[in-house]
Amino acid sequence: MQKETSPSRFWWVIFVLCVAASFAANSTLAKLSYDHGATPLSVLTLRSGLSALCVFAVLIIWRVPRKLPAQQRWIAVIMGCIVATYSYGLLGAIEYIPVALAVLTFYIYPLLTCLGAWVIGQEKMTFRTSLCLIVAFIGLATALDLRGDFNVIGVSMAAGAAVLISIMLLMANRMVIGVDSRVMSLHMMSSATIVYIIVDLIFQEFPLPSSTTGIISFLGSGIFYSFAMIGMFVGIAKIGAVRTSMFMNFEPVSSIFFGMIILGQFLEPFQLAGACLVFAAIVTVAVGNRTAKPPPN
Repeated sequence: MQKETSPSRFWWVIFVLCVAASFAANSTLAKLSYDHGATPLSVLTLRSGLSALCVFAVLIIWRVPRKLPAQQRWIAVIMGCIVATYSYGLLGAIEYIPVALAVLTFYIYPLLTCLGAWVIGQEKMTFRTSLCLIVAFIGLATALDLRGDFNVIGVSMAAGAAVLISIMLLMANRMVIGVDSRVMSLHMMSSATIVYIIVDLIFQEFPLPSSTTGIISFLGSGIFYSFAMIGMFVGIAKIGAVRTSMFMNFEPVSSIFFGMIILGQFLEPFQLAGACLVFAAIVTVAVGNRTAKPPPN
């Protein structure tokens, strides 16, 4: 295989940064669609179903076998249920707190995963990881402004989502070794979509936005998420899982930008300082983690 040239690799890095920004755009547009009548459940049903169809189409184009052995298939179903739950936690959180703070809270999952791996004996706790954990939680407390108008529901939902994705990653680390991540993601997203549809039927509602702006935001959330899911796999193929995982940490930064530009959600200077501490801690851990893989957002 011909090795990527440096200029080509540079543009693939830019592409992966755009993928991370697309994940952030999906969350921001989801919040905008809420303001016009949609709900987290209706947004999640759309974006999950659309992304599953897009991944399915890409696997057909790439001629990738889409079947999994029975054991891995059931693992994918379980992980799909976890994806459905933590995704609801993240998109539900942005009803209560600014998008940037919800995404920032969610993005402590790499640190929680390292902590969990240490607790169950998968990895050793290093001094750098310990220091990053302390710095990240100090930064997060500063960004969330615990002294001010602290919304317990929103922060709890985002933090719960971070815990769930950490559990899923620890499961994946042991149970899906050697399985094609693209096929696993297809089964996971399909399972998550089925979960959302069942919940839609139970509550007998699928609220849609009531304005043109809301509809555009609603559809845009699904489109950006689907692009990001496909783009993540392309990035892994072009620059590797480790680099892709590291550059995906651009999402919290993008969320701050989109929150300000699209939603008018401005953070105080000390909150931005706290966000920088969290981001620095996450990137430091990502650089040191040679086996990191980006999960579905």
